[in-house]
Amino acid sequence: MTRRTLPGPTRRGARPGVPAGRPGAAPRASRRVTGTCALLVVPLLVGACARPAPVARPPLPTPSAPAASSPPAPPPLPDVALPEPALPEPALPEPALPELGPGTHRVDVAGEAALVRMPEQRNGRVVLYAHGYDAEATALLNDREFGAVADGLVAAGYVVAASDAAGDAWGNAASVDAHAALAAAVTDLVDAPEVFLVAESMGGLAGAQMVADRRIEGLRAYAAISPLCDLSSVYDGYTASVDAAHGATVEQALDELSPVALDGAVPVLFWASAADRTVDRERNADVCAAQVVADGGRADVIDAAGRHGDPSTYDLDAMLAFFESAAG
Repeated sequence: MTRRTLPGPTRRGARPGVPAGRPGAAPRASRRVTGTCALLVVPLLVGACARPAPVARPPLPTPSAPAASSPPAPPPLPDVALPEPALPEPALPEPALPELGPGTHRVDVAGEAALVRMPEQRNGRVVLYAHGYDAEATALLNDREFGAVADGLVAAGYVVAASDAAGDAWGNAASVDAHAALAAAVTDLVDAPEVFLVAESMGGLAGAQMVADRRIEGLRAYAAISPLCDLSSVYDGYTASVDAAHGATVEQALDELSPVALDGAVPVLFWASAADRTVDRERNADVCAAQVVADGGRADVIDAAGRHGDPSTYDLDAMLAFFESAAG
């Protein structure tokens, strides 16, 4: 087989007519240059392909915290008129009694039924009556003994008034308030400057409290028939009734009303019998009268006869004389 040699490609810049593979001065020089360049290029290529060494960078500055500053002030609130708080409705005063002519009138004062007896000719004075046990304001009319006394007082020109005052109340707060409210309503109606208080039996507990607490404006004197002023003295005989009247405060009542403390501001006159087995005179009339005297006041106890409710304890003439002596 004949081996043929194909001419190689003519390199750029070779002289024509000189075979590319023939050695010569120029070609050798060219090879040296080319070799040198190859040596130079290789490192460059290697350098280009190799990962560059990390370059140390200066540390980044630490961000500083923002300077503390006060929060912006809120915008001013607009002036707004706030509504005024609602005030409780004021308590309405007790309605005044209507004009009352001579005769007997049934009225209602402070939620309690009451009776008012008007004389033909008023003397400018009022008598308030506090009834006894198992009685009502109608005792001014239908009680055989005190009804007669009331008749005499009205004939003498006194306006006489009485309240049911919670019935068998044994001096509880409701009864005292009812009596005091009636006294105020009647004295305002008739424009009376002087008031006289009469109490009977159980009513003496409310009567004594009105005197001691100055519950009646213009009070001049206090008269009492067989008056009770020491609640404990009758408690054993009337336990159920007293408990019903005072409820949860019965122990307090027994402490405060045994006896009721009277002073010498108002003169008193009592009728009491040593034979009374219902309201013991020594524990009641005598004790209360002694309190008034000890305080420099005037107090008298008239000796009556018989048992509780004896007619001798209803002495109209002595009562009228006492009122006259105490009037202003």
